[in-house]
Amino acid sequence: MDSKTVSSELKLGEMGTAWLSGLDELGPPPEPVRLPRGDEAHDLLRRLQVPELDAKEIVEAAPDPDRDPVLWWLLERAHHEIVRHMGDFGAKLRGGPPLPYEGGATARYFHVYVFLATIPAVRRFHASRDIPDATSWETLAQLGEMVAVHRRKYGEGGMNSQWWLTYHLRGIVYRLGRLEFSLATGGDGTPLLGMHIPETGGPLLPDVYGDSMRRARPFFDRHFPEHGARAATGTSWLLDPQLAEYLTDKSHIMQLRRDWTLTEAEPRDGDDSILEFVFRYNGQPLDELPQRSSLERAVVAHLKAGRHWQEWTGRIELP
Repeated sequence: MDSKTVSSELKLGEMGTAWLSGLDELGPPPEPVRLPRGDEAHDLLRRLQVPELDAKEIVEAAPDPDRDPVLWWLLERAHHEIVRHMGDFGAKLRGGPPLPYEGGATARYFHVYVFLATIPAVRRFHASRDIPDATSWETLAQLGEMVAVHRRKYGEGGMNSQWWLTYHLRGIVYRLGRLEFSLATGGDGTPLLGMHIPETGGPLLPDVYGDSMRRARPFFDRHFPEHGARAATGTSWLLDPQLAEYLTDKSHIMQLRRDWTLTEAEPRDGDDSILEFVFRYNGQPLDELPQRSSLERAVVAHLKAGRHWQEWTGRIELP
């Protein structure tokens, strides 16, 4: 088996060429890949907060090394690529592209199987850093969020956010209350924490936001003392100054961004990002998007006026 055979069998085409070539050179992992099955898999998926409908499909469609040798070749090497970069926040991994959905449920959930196969390795890494079990599982449970988002957005089961979940699987991201933080460095090598906002967990109220921010520095000082971050950074449409045209000073978003300082980095196009986060956008006409909140109305009105949202980079000192 080689990358060309895998690409041909799975009909990956050019989108997976570089990834497959790298996996071919990497080879299989030193330890055999194991997928949980049956009740063990159901229990694990429940712990990862994967919706029951998806969990049932995931268990039923799980690949087998004898029945699915091509998929198993890919699973072994995708897992190996992640494990060999455990704890390395400088590695630029994307996790490979989604497999063509013509391959059925096994293809749609392929990156879920990579996630499940890698859990033992990341749990060992967490234990080596004395990460509390509750934090470990709460962090890994973002798999359930990503699976649920996929079904809500596309109307069928799957998971195509593998690029983001590679950070969780490498022990780079940790959920601390309402927010997630990742190990990072600035362009000049300064240690920083990336700040991220999961969808789950309820409204991002100032008190829960403040609680997460207060937890970040003590957590990383204890478990990653060699890193030494004293500030957090983020790139988001939430920092777009244009929001002030639509939201009042009393809005939660405007309150939360108050202590952030924008950097000199050029803003990026943020239309896709804000539509994805606010609406889980799937290409429908703007007039069909819900208009229940001031933020939803602002996003649509701005775009209908022919204007564009931007993603700005900011920095905040950690308490």
